[in-house]
Amino acid sequence: MKKFLVAVVACLMVFAVAEVYANNAGCGFGTAIMQGKQGKVFEVLAVTTNGTSASSTFAITTGSSGYKEGAVIGVNMVDVYVAENMDSLATDIAAGRGEYVDTLAHLMKVENKDAFKDMLHKNFNKIYSSKDITSKQVVANIRDLQNS
Repeated sequence: MKKFLVAVVACLMVFAVAEVYANNAGCGFGTAIMQGKQGKVFEVLAVTTNGTSASSTFAITTGSSGYKEGAVIGVNMVDVYVAENMDSLATDIAAGRGEYVDTLAHLMKVENKDAFKDMLHKNFNKIYSSKDITSKQVVANIRDLQNS
């Protein structure tokens, strides 16, 4: 009975993994051999092959087997950076210069960094519109300024 329950749980976990990795089996040997095939079965096979063969590490290191630079699922590095550096970033924006604002410009792939820093400096009160502002709001305010 225990073996049966373990088998059922294992099968359910495979389908759960399929849902999590729907349309994104990651990179690795499994992704390469299942390329172009649609459906949960192929996604599960790709994920399983990637996981059991440890080919994802090789793919990331060499840039092969479906690896895409910067393809971090569900993570926006700008959001993480601003959240982790709110106070220091505010200080740099208020001053119009500094390593925190330089790093932000790099993460946001800004071409004209001097104009970007000047824009942030001149609009400090629009970016940090209240003392209780969240990092997500700061990022949204910066993006709004960039698009205006």
